[in-house]
Amino acid sequence: MIKGNLIQLDFIDRETGKNLHYFRNLPDVRSWCRQVKLIDDLQQEQWYESQSKRDDILMYAIKKEVGEVSKKLIGICGFTSIDMINRHAEFSLYIFPDFRLNGFAEKALKLLFKHGFYDLNLRQIWGETFENNPAYNLFKKLGMKDDGIRREFYYKNGQYLNAKMISIMKDEFNADN
Repeated sequence: MIKGNLIQLDFIDRETGKNLHYFRNLPDVRSWCRQVKLIDDLQQEQWYESQSKRDDILMYAIKKEVGEVSKKLIGICGFTSIDMINRHAEFSLYIFPDFRLNGFAEKALKLLFKHGFYDLNLRQIWGETFENNPAYNLFKKLGMKDDGIRREFYYKNGQYLNAKMISIMKDEFNADN
């Protein structure tokens, strides 16, 4: 468990893992993901089994403190494409719709980036986001820089979308910001 202010990042247990496709399939979550197809129970189980065995993926349940003991699952974040030779990884994040616009995404990313840079010794954390993603402003606020645009790279909802490549280096990250 990685504790932060009002939230914590925890490993995804089997029970949590088998129910995540419900949230991933919600239209307002899926619209910001690269995933196009709906995820069924079997695909979710296969994802859970696969990611829990891989060294290049670390995914976490984002849990909000509800009381001294109780925690509420509010989203998922983590690292994919982890490359320990070159010391970089892609970040991933989604907050469930009922918990958005409450600062949880910012808290989760700060905690995740701090973990990546100081516990995993990453040198760079990078990501890809659709050009019109409102979370882009949060990524910039956290110090991420633009690395380029993949023009008309994804096809979603009947149109081609540009994908912005963004990253932050360890020496650019301010955990106290």
